Amino acid sequence: MTTAPPAVATYLDRIGVVPGPPDVSLLARIVRAHVATIPFENLDPFTHLEPPVDGADVAAKLVHGHRGGWCFEHNLLLHDVLRDLGYRVTPLVGRVRLGLDDDAPTTSRTHRLTLVETDEGTVTADVGFGGTVPVAPLRLVAGTVQPTAHGSYRYRRGDHGTWVLERRGSGGWLPQYTFDLVPAPDVDFTMGSWYLTRHPGSGFRNEVGAAYSADDHRATLDGNRLTLRYADGRTEQHELESASAVRGALEDVFGIDTAGIAGLEGRLRERHFS
Repeated sequence: MTTAPPAVATYLDRIGVVPGPPDVSLLARIVRAHVATIPFENLDPFTHLEPPVDGADVAAKLVHGHRGGWCFEHNLLLHDVLRDLGYRVTPLVGRVRLGLDDDAPTTSRTHRLTLVETDEGTVTADVGFGGTVPVAPLRLVAGTVQPTAHGSYRYRRGDHGTWVLERRGSGGWLPQYTFDLVPAPDVDFTMGSWYLTRHPGSGFRNEVGAAYSADDHRATLDGNRLTLRYADGRTEQHELESASAVRGALEDVFGIDTAGIAGLEGRLRERHFS
C-alpha cells in the first residue's frame, strides 16, 4: 500500500479514499469522493468573513473543521493534495459563463481549477463548481462527450487559445466556464477571493448557497430553496420557511458545522426572510 504524507493521509481519510499510485484511477476516486463528502458553500462571504487563501488554513477549515468552501478553497486543497501525491499539476483560473449566452459580456477571472498531466493524457480536475460540478476528471480534448454519474460534459475550443467547458442540460449544451492554459499565480486567486467577498454585487455575498454530489443524487441550497436531483431523473424541492430551517439544512443535509459562524441566522433573516 502506498503511504501518503500525514496531511494528505488525513484528507484521504476524510473523504474515504485509500492511497495508491498517482494514476487516473486514483484521481477519479479522489474527485468523486471529494464532491460527495466536502460540500460547496459560501457561508464566509455571505456573513462577510474573509475565506482562507492559504493552503494550511483551507485544510484546517475543509478537512478538520467540518466546513465546506468555494472554488478557491476546494481546488487549492485538491491541487496541493495531488501535488503531494506525485501528480504533475498546474493551477488555472477561468471565467464563469453558467447561465449566460455566448454573446454576453466577458466575466471576471474568478474560478479556480486544476490541470493534471497523467500517463493517460491531460485532464482537468474541478471539485469546486457547486451544483453542476463535474464529478469526474475530464480529458482535455475538444468535441468528445464525456458522461459522468451526474450528466455529460464536453470541451470545445474558444477564442484566443481558450477552452470552454459545456454541460448537457435540458435545453442542449450549456457553457459552464472558459479558461486558458497559462499557469495562474496565487495572487490571481487571492484577488478573486477578495473581489467576490467584498464586491456589493457578488452573489456569494448576497445569497446563501451550498451543494454536494452524492452517488445517487445532487443536493443544492439556493437561498431558502433546497433541491434534491436524483440520478434517475426525479427532483424534490423544499421551500424552507425560516432562518433556523435553513441553518438546520446546512447542518443536517450538507454536514456543515455552523457553530462558529457568528451572525449566520441574523444574516439569513436579513437576506431571505425580511
